[in-house]
Amino acid sequence: MTFRWWFTAALPVLVGAGWLVLAVWHGVPGVFAGVLPGVLLLGAGLSNLLLSVDPRIFQYMSIGAAVGVLLAVPDIFVLGPVAAVGLLVGSGASFLATGYLALFRQPVPLGVPEPEMSLDLALNAARDEASMAGIVLTSWPLAVGSNAARIRREMDDARSLFDERGWLQNPASYHRKPPGLAASEVQRTRSGDQKFDHLVFESGYEPWPEEPGRERWLSYEDNRTAHAYEMRHPGPPRPWLVCVHGIRMGSPKGGFKLFRPDHLHHELGLNLLLPILPVHGPRRVGPVSGDRILSGDVMDSLHAGAQAVWDIRRMIQHLKESESSSSIGILGESLGGYVAALLASLDDNLDCVAVCNPAVDPSRLFWSNALSITSHQLRKHGVTEEKMSETLRPVSPLALRPLVPKANLAIFAGVADRVVTAAEANVLWHHWDEPRIEWFQGTHRGFLSTPQGRSLLAETLANAGLLVKS
Repeated sequence: MTFRWWFTAALPVLVGAGWLVLAVWHGVPGVFAGVLPGVLLLGAGLSNLLLSVDPRIFQYMSIGAAVGVLLAVPDIFVLGPVAAVGLLVGSGASFLATGYLALFRQPVPLGVPEPEMSLDLALNAARDEASMAGIVLTSWPLAVGSNAARIRREMDDARSLFDERGWLQNPASYHRKPPGLAASEVQRTRSGDQKFDHLVFESGYEPWPEEPGRERWLSYEDNRTAHAYEMRHPGPPRPWLVCVHGIRMGSPKGGFKLFRPDHLHHELGLNLLLPILPVHGPRRVGPVSGDRILSGDVMDSLHAGAQAVWDIRRMIQHLKESESSSSIGILGESLGGYVAALLASLDDNLDCVAVCNPAVDPSRLFWSNALSITSHQLRKHGVTEEKMSETLRPVSPLALRPLVPKANLAIFAGVADRVVTAAEANVLWHHWDEPRIEWFQGTHRGFLSTPQGRSLLAETLANAGLLVKS
C-alpha cells in the first residue's frame, strides 16, 4: 500500500477525532453539534485501517462525512469560524476519500474493466455509498430483526411448498399467466410541461392460496391498485418501450428524470410506459417508497417480485391486444433491471430487453448491506443467505432462461457502482450467454446521459426493429 493510500485512509480518522475533540471542548452544545460526524468518521476510519474490511463501513463513513459538511456551517456559531471551516474542508475531503477507499477495496470480477480513478469517479462512488446507507436505514432493519422467528417459519414453509409443487426445479411454473387488462381507468394529467396519461387499475395479483405471508401481502391495501404513466404519440401505432424504475422511486417526476422522455419519446419517437412497482410511489405501504424491498422479510420480497411481473405482463398484453402491430421493448434500471431480467424469461411478447446496473440477486444484496444487528438476529433464528436465495428462486432471473433472442438482450453497467456492484451485471451477462454488454467508467447513475448508454440502447432497439423516425 502506498503513502497516498495511508494518507487517504487516515484522513477520516483525523477528521472524526477533530470533530469529537472540538465537540467535547465546547461542552453540551458542541457535543450535539459534532458527536454524530465524529463517531461515524472515527469508527469507520479505524475499522478500515485495523480490521478485515466489511464493505458496509464505507456507507457510514460517507454518511459521517456528509453530515459533517452539513453541520459545519451552522457550527460556526458553536465552534467558531476557524474550527468550522476546518471541519467543513476536512469532512468534504473525507467524503471524497470514502469513494477512493471503497473502490480500492472492491474486488473487480474477472473480465470487468478496472475503475479509472478520478475525482469525479470517487465523488460519485461516495454518493453511491451514502445512497445505499439511506436505503438500508429506511428498510426498517430493526423491525425485521425482531420478526426473525416469523421470517424463518415462513421461509421454511415456503421452501417445502415450492419443492412439493416443483417451483424450485422449474421456477417459471410458479408464475401464472395473468388475465388481460380489460377495465382500466385512464386519467389525463401533466407534470410541468410534460403531458402524460396516468393509468390506474386493480392489480388482481394474489399469492398462491397456501403461500406463507399471503394474508399480510394482501393487507397492503394501496398496493393492490396498480399505476403506470404513459406517453403516447398521436397517429398510427408506434413501438413501445416499457421503462421500469429503481428502488425508492415511483413518482412521475423521478421517472421522467431517469428515463429522459426528451430523448426516448421525442428524439427516438417511441411510446413510453412507466409502470410503478409494487409498494412504491402511490402503492407504498409505509412512509417510504419501496421500504419492503430488500428488507430481509423474505416472503414480502418474493411477492413484490412476483406482483411486479404480473402487473407489467398485464400492461404488455393490453398493448399487444390494442395495438397488434406494435413492437415492445423493456428498459430497467437497478431494481427495474431485476424486474426487466425476470420479464425477459417470462413474457414472450417482448422484442428486446436492456438492463442498466441490474440488481439480479436480492439475497446477496441484502446480506451484503444489512445492519449487523439485523443479520445476526436472522442467523440466530436459522435464516441464512443460502436458504433465502433458495426461497427466492422462483423470482430469480438467474434461475430462468431468457425467451428474448440473445441479439436483442443488452446490459449496461458502471465499473464503479457501489449500490449494485459490477458483479451483479457480470453474473447476469454469463447467465445470458454473454450478450452485448457495455461497461462504463461510472457508478450507479447516468445510463441515458452517457453516449455509451444511448448508443447501446439505440443499437438494441434497432436490432429488434423498434426505432422509428419522429
